[in-house]
Amino acid sequence: MERTLSIFLVCWAFCISAFSQDAKFEQWKIERSEELLAEDGWLNLAGLLWLEPGDNHLAAVFPDSLAIFQTPQRDEIGVFRVSDDKVTFIVSDKMSVEREGKVVRESVLFPIDHGVNGSLKASKWKWSVIKRGDRFAVRLRNLEHPALGKFAPTPTFAYDPNWRLEAFFQPKFNEFMSITNVLGQAIEWRVMGILKFKINGQSQELITLEDEGKLFVIFSDETNMEATYPSGRYLYVKFPDSKGNTTIDFNYAYNPPCAYTAYATCPIPPKENRLDFLIEAGEKVPEDH
Repeated sequence: MERTLSIFLVCWAFCISAFSQDAKFEQWKIERSEELLAEDGWLNLAGLLWLEPGDNHLAAVFPDSLAIFQTPQRDEIGVFRVSDDKVTFIVSDKMSVEREGKVVRESVLFPIDHGVNGSLKASKWKWSVIKRGDRFAVRLRNLEHPALGKFAPTPTFAYDPNWRLEAFFQPKFNEFMSITNVLGQAIEWRVMGILKFKINGQSQELITLEDEGKLFVIFSDETNMEATYPSGRYLYVKFPDSKGNTTIDFNYAYNPPCAYTAYATCPIPPKENRLDFLIEAGEKVPEDH
């Protein structure tokens, strides 16, 4: 009787755990859609406008977009002034531009403190400044972008607990590596450490990078070009315990922004993170890619 009860309790605990993981995964999928559709999501990007040193004039162009000019324009919205490592936006007379709901006449867009909203808005347009390598660019958003109304949730593999793997984290200190993005630019990233795990008894490793204080993995596998996005996928991993133990759950592998827009600067996997087997877990290629 006691043995039967023990088996029942083990099975019950397993079922509860599986249900909990499925529920968590379904919530993650909802949050992924919300993230893509958000005002600062990837679906509304309408341009990546590169800046040159000096003054760069932002103005409307036919039929319905904004562009950068090196000379003053009629009815321009304002001027990006690039000097040293700073970008300031000066609003043109009679134009109304807001930052966090307040009208501004001049605003520093780079650098900004972490967690501070560095975006400006005018009508349906929103923009911020990013730096890639030694160049600055304007990330332009159309808050009424047609892609918002056409969006369909990203297809995923069904949650598979076999892709939730125990891993050991070996930290690295004061190491950086060059990661190439889709534009061919080489960006220096801080290496956090090496994730060590096993697939079908075979030892595997992945380099983890630092991304806003999180352990970040950029990887590719043999599902790319068919079921999943060609250039690879991304994954966050929770920090290890005091003994270096953690888990890597490939069910939460997600597409890079480039799967949804042509105006992203996605980093691609370093050769060390190109896995030679199938990982049939996580997000698939978006249906309208």
